[in-house]
This record gives sequence, structure tokens and C-alpha cells, in this order.
Amino acid sequence: MSMKAEITITSTIMNSTLIRAAMGSLLLGGFLHSLAQEFIQDLGNSTVVAEQSTETILDGLREDEVLKAEKLDRKISTTIAETIKNEPDIAIRSMGPAAARPVIKGLSGSHVVITEDGSFCGDMSATSPDHAVASEVLTAHKLHITRGPQILTQSFATAGGVIQVEHNDIPFEIATARTFSTNDSLHHDSSTGDTSTRDSAPSDPSSRNTNNTQIHGYIADYAESGQPGFATVVGVNGNIHRLSLKGELSARNMGDMQTPNGNLKNTDIQNKSIAVGAAYSFERFKFGASFRTFSSNYGIPGGFIGGHPNGVDIELSKRDLTLRGLYLPAPKSSDTLSVTFRLNQYHHTEYETKEYVGAEFAVNQENVHIEKFIAQSGPFFGIHFGGEFDARSIEMGGYVFTPPTNSYATSLFSVASLNGWRDGLEITLSARLGGAFFRPQESIVADKDVIEDRYFTLWAIAAEFSQRVAPGKFLTLDIFRTTRAPTIEELYNQGPHLAAYTYERGNHKLEAESGYGAELEYRDYGEIINWRAAVHSTWFLNYLAPRATGDTNWSQILPIYQVSGDDALLMGASASVETVAEIGFYAQAGASYVCGFYQNENWSDMPQIPPFKFHGEVAYVWTHVRAGINTEFALAQNRLDRYEQRTPGFVTFGASLEFHWSLTLARYSIVLRGDNLFNADVRNHLSRLKSVMLEKGRNVSILAKAEF
Repeated sequence: MSMKAEITITSTIMNSTLIRAAMGSLLLGGFLHSLAQEFIQDLGNSTVVAEQSTETILDGLREDEVLKAEKLDRKISTTIAETIKNEPDIAIRSMGPAAARPVIKGLSGSHVVITEDGSFCGDMSATSPDHAVASEVLTAHKLHITRGPQILTQSFATAGGVIQVEHNDIPFEIATARTFSTNDSLHHDSSTGDTSTRDSAPSDPSSRNTNNTQIHGYIADYAESGQPGFATVVGVNGNIHRLSLKGELSARNMGDMQTPNGNLKNTDIQNKSIAVGAAYSFERFKFGASFRTFSSNYGIPGGFIGGHPNGVDIELSKRDLTLRGLYLPAPKSSDTLSVTFRLNQYHHTEYETKEYVGAEFAVNQENVHIEKFIAQSGPFFGIHFGGEFDARSIEMGGYVFTPPTNSYATSLFSVASLNGWRDGLEITLSARLGGAFFRPQESIVADKDVIEDRYFTLWAIAAEFSQRVAPGKFLTLDIFRTTRAPTIEELYNQGPHLAAYTYERGNHKLEAESGYGAELEYRDYGEIINWRAAVHSTWFLNYLAPRATGDTNWSQILPIYQVSGDDALLMGASASVETVAEIGFYAQAGASYVCGFYQNENWSDMPQIPPFKFHGEVAYVWTHVRAGINTEFALAQNRLDRYEQRTPGFVTFGASLEFHWSLTLARYSIVLRGDNLFNADVRNHLSRLKSVMLEKGRNVSILAKAEF
């Protein structure tokens, strides 16, 4: 078939897909909206009501950076990483479009924790660049990057961060009542720093008709030309008196990625997920359960020296069972006690050919998370404290030389805020203390010298001082100690990882990573524009990262990567500005920069550090329509670790057009977006394949959504 014929067929398929995606949402919404009504969760006769603020001013202001509703629709893409790539301090580590994972302030891997509904995601994306995040971005109702002391409720890695993906699988909270609503937005008074949520659910139980059956449904379809194909999600929530139910189905089927150099073979993606959840409310007790399955088949490209001729095909599946209980000690109280248990099973297979398994991973993980929240106690407010226990077993097969290992981790944490001795000063203090234990098993494929039990004592602390220096102006200082136990792979790997095209050497004698850092941030909320600027620095003791050695394992022709612990300094800055008008002219811009150095190598550059990046947008907003143009550019990355390759800079341009309208009880949205419209060559410095693989070229996408 000729290239021209292939392009014609692809264009025809894409046009048909876009039409079906848009019409499917509109027709289904029109059919169901007559049966729909506004969904308000029944929580029984007790209701969560805050008599005063339970969060710091800064936490409230940071809610403006949460991606939800129309803001999330505007940025939805193929993966979570691609969706949030233009948020402050965010970059992407990738090895093809499916295997993309967020990077925060130049830190990746287990420095960045991804959670789903407050619990661990349960995949292996942190361990290797060829492993995908096992979560479908189209099913997310909210994406939130946790910053500051609150990180310690989920992770020891205060220098990195936590990315929260909210599916709302257990239909507990009032906040989830409007799953796709665009009216639930945080309003802040820039003159005082006070925050409140508009259009929240009624707090008076008598105002609800709890005897009626109520239903809320949603459907969203996504399609694009950069990876021709589609993604869809259909969900329904309902409640009968005290019982609330949720069901959701999603699917994604996208072909090979289109680059400025043509079609990049073996980069297709097929995802499927199913979720069901239920919650039941007594007087002061709430109980809920959810079950979510996720499966994905995706490709890692090949056909170059060091890679496989046809690439590697990866199949993964994940099953999560979550049980959660919530206790409210008194009516009209914000104080809660929650207990969450999650059981996760993950299976991952890498195929060199259709018949040959290169690597196989099976992971079973159990996690118990207990957390007590107290709204007010003496001078403190917004107090969180609790504990967590985690047990994990991993077995590996195929051409993998890491021994099967059981690991156990336990920790205690606390976060509390108080008003300072000066007017407008708020202080938040947090701590996390725990340990991690690794027990590898003897294996015929593993080096016997590395079979050694390891135990790590871990502690991290953080303090945040936020001062309102003038109406609408806030100065914040974060200081912290960060720590991280080595992963199983960093300790015990001794062999090739064929899908990652590397020969990996761990070090079973590694000590825990630790470091001390600070971040200074200034925010200004004005009548015309809001802007923020921040600088951060972390001094790492024993920074753990795989580094290219320059040697090659000639039996597999793979470059050798060795995990080492070195003292390192990581520094960076970011800034953003946007107009505040909700109707009319809108402009936004943001930039970030990171650099890192190894101290014991004469301040040589650290590997895999993203270059300076800028993103800007100009738009005009009418009542139901929004139109804009945008640009993104990155400078060349010339600060390189030994044996690391330089990446050239790039500039891209895009445009978007959005429509949002309501019809009786249904709300509809259509978002048209064009990215890299001039088909520029883009190479991601954090991609293992940057020397042979361009990123996505010209891409036109559409999101069509209805809620009713």
C-alpha cells in the first residue's frame, strides 16, 4: 500500500472516530438526562460540617492548582504524566508514549508516589522506565500534586511529592456528589486569604429527600490523531436511602504514535478498566468497599542498536480491593477516624517475541492505613496523625536475575498546623517515622552473594511557615528532611532488563537515602493577575540512582547501569502568572528550571535532569465558549552526566476551542485541542530512547463529555 493511501485511510478513520466520539456523548446524554437528577450522597443523619477552617491558608490557595472539572478536561491526554506535564516543576520520564511517568523537581522513580483514592497505586512504574502507570487518566475526577508537609501522610520523600489520582470508587464523601460538576470551584479572598467552597452539598440532613432513589451518570470520549484511536469511560452513581453505589467501565485503543519522521512502530496502547463501589451509612459509622481492575497491553519501540528488532510487547494487569471505615464521633463534627485496607495483585509480562517471555513479575501487596483527623485542639488545627503497615511479595521470572523478595514497611505520621505569634502567620509541622525490611529468597538465577536481609530505619520531618505579608500576598518557607529506603531492584538486580534495553546492577550494601532541603515561595493574588515564584534546594546524602557506567554487556549488547549512592545537590526554581478574570481575556505562563551536581565528583552534573521549560497561553472566554492559543518551548540540555547524550531544544505551538452548555438536567462539554501544530521535532531528555525516538508530532484531539 502506498504512503499516500495509508495517510488517506488514517485520516478517514480519524475523522470517523472524532464524529463517533462527539455524537456518542450527545446522544447518550440526551437519552438519559430525562431520568437523571442532581446526585447528592446520603450520609445518614450525621453530616461533616466544619465550624471553622481546618486547613491552612496556603493549602486552600494551592487548591487553585488542582486539575478537576473543566481545568482537567482542557488538559486530558494519553497518560497521567502527559496530562500534568505543564504544571509547576513537572516533567516526564518515558520510554514510549505508554511508559510515561511524572517527574517532580528533577526527581523520579520512588521519589514520586502515585496514589489512587488515597492508597498506593500498586504498579511497578517507579522501578523502570519501561513500566507504565497502571491507571487510566480518563477515569480520574481530580489530579492533585501534594506539596509541602502534607507529603508525609503518604511518603517519606519530602523532596519529591505525591500525585493523587481521585476516582471516587467508594462513594463516601459529600465532595464526590458532583462527579463532573464545573460549579465546585474554590474561591479565595485575596485580601484576607480566606477560602470557601462554592455550591457545596447541603449540610442540613432535613434538606435532603433521603427516601428517593437518586442517579448520577457520566460519559466521556477521547480521540486524537497523534495516536489514532479512542478512549471512553461510562459511569453511574446512585443511592437509595443510606446505600450508595458506583459502577464504571473504561477502554482505550490507540495505534502507533505519529512523529514528524513518520509512524513509530510498536507504540500502540490498549487499556481496559472496571470499577464497582458501595458505601453504607449508619448514624456515625460509614463503611465502604470498592474493586477495580486495570489491564494494559502496550509496546516499547525497537529496531535500533541495543534494542529488539520489533520492540518489546508488555502486558500488565492489576486488581485492587479496598475496604474503608469512617467514624464521626459527634454530629456536625469534622473530626474523623478512618481505617483503610487495600489488597493489590499485579502481574506484568514482557514479550521479546510472541512466544518468548523476556521478563515476568508477580506482586502481591497488602496495606493498612489508619488516620485520625482533629479539626481543632488548643492552638492546633487540621491535625492528622496515624499509622501505616505494608507487606509486599514479588516474584520474577523469564530472563530476570533478581531474587524473589518479601518486604515489610511500617510507619507513624503526624501533621498539625497552628497560628503563629504574629498576625497572618501559620505554621505546619509534620513528621514520619518508620522502617523497611527486605528478605530475599534463594534462587537459582540470582547471585547468592546478594541474598542478604536488609533493614532500614527511616525518619522525615518538615516545617512550613506561611506569612501573609500584605493583603493577598504570602511568603512561605518550607524546610525538611527527606529519606528513602532503596527499592528491591536497587538492592538486588544483577542482570539484563531487556525491555529497558539496559544491563542493571544493584548493590545489596546500599544505605538509605537521606537529605535536607528548603523551598521559598512567594504568592501574590491581585485584582488583575495572580503570580507565584519559588526556589528550592536539597542536599542529598547518599542519593540513589542508576548511572550509565560506559561499559557494555556484550552477550546482550546492553549498556551497563550501576546503582550508586553519592552526595548530591539539587536546585531549581519555578514561576507562574495568570489573569483572574473569569470572562473575557485570559493569559497564563509558567516556567521551571532544575540543575543537579554530584559533590564527590568535582561537582559533575547529575543524570536525567530536565532542561528549562516554558509554557504560555492566551485565550478569550465567553459564557459557554473558550478559545485560545498556546506555546511550549524547552532549551537544549547541555548539563550532562558522563555517557549521557545532549538533547536539543524545541518550540511548539497549539490551539484549543471549548464548548460547555447545559440542557435541562444534563451538562455537556466538547474540547478540541491541537498540539505541536507545526510538527516540530521534539526530543524528551528524560527518555531512554531520545537518541532514536522523536516525541509525538502534530496532534489534533477531541474530548466529548456529558453528565446527567
